[in-house]
Amino acid sequence: MHGFLGTKADFWWDLTVTSETIVFSFLAVGGYFAKKHKGTRHHNTMLLSSVLVAAWFLMYIAQQYIVGIVGFGGPDFVKFLIYYPVIIFHSLVSTAALVLTGVVVFNGFISTDFKDGERILVKNPNVHRRLGWVTLICFICSIVTAYSVYTMLFVIYNPARSPSYGIKSSIGALSGIGSFLIFSLVLLFWYVAREKRKRMGTPS
Repeated sequence: MHGFLGTKADFWWDLTVTSETIVFSFLAVGGYFAKKHKGTRHHNTMLLSSVLVAAWFLMYIAQQYIVGIVGFGGPDFVKFLIYYPVIIFHSLVSTAALVLTGVVVFNGFISTDFKDGERILVKNPNVHRRLGWVTLICFICSIVTAYSVYTMLFVIYNPARSPSYGIKSSIGALSGIGSFLIFSLVLLFWYVAREKRKRMGTPS
């Protein structure tokens, strides 16, 4: 399947790099709310971001299973001096970002409480802030290196092989990811609505 970004990439590569951009955008918005001390908006946005991170990770797994390794088709000196170091660093920071996302979300639940209708940090606030900024930095490094890998593979040079796969496998994977996303978003909206009723003193 051909990609939709106008490069030499296939559909799944374009989908994963686009979805990572969307995920990072929501994380950046969540960081903005935190900086403005809008705790409830920050909390809800980061929960949404964590759902999107999980969906993006599922897309990445599907891409690896369906597409496989396309390989770098450029010169060997670029492959060993630039491409390999960048993709290794990308793998490391992306893994760190995924793990830290779960840690930060869990820490957000145990470190916050409501005061005057707004969620605020009440337990070890500096720990949560530092974890959050480290996570955001890891995502920044992840998306920069992802774009770098994508550019080297599909813009500057050609991939070593052109992936070939049917539309049925893609539809099956997208259906599973879409079902997970819809179910997670329904749970998230239910949780946000329940928290709002609790703050307003309305029975559940």
